[in-house]
Amino acid sequence: MRKLLTAVLLALTTPLMAAEATGGIAGAADAGAQIVVTNLGSGEIIGIMAKDDGTYRAEGLKPGRYRIVETGPHHAPREVGVNAGKESQVDLAARK
Repeated sequence: MRKLLTAVLLALTTPLMAAEATGGIAGAADAGAQIVVTNLGSGEIIGIMAKDDGTYRAEGLKPGRYRIVETGPHHAPREVGVNAGKESQVDLAARK
């Protein structure tokens, strides 16, 4: 019985620990813009799209440094740190 209880508790807490081991980036961009997020440590690249209201969110990111850029002319890349259990705010704006 004790082993069963331990197994159940482990199964219930493992997803919580995994959820806290990642972070995210969110902010504002041009409506419908494509955004590229690059993990500077691993080189992993993900692409996301801003919603019609201009907001975007990249979730489930491993802690570390990231480069984030809205595709298109006049958009400069930004670098941001991602911490476990936190969401970093990065508003992307065109530089003309």
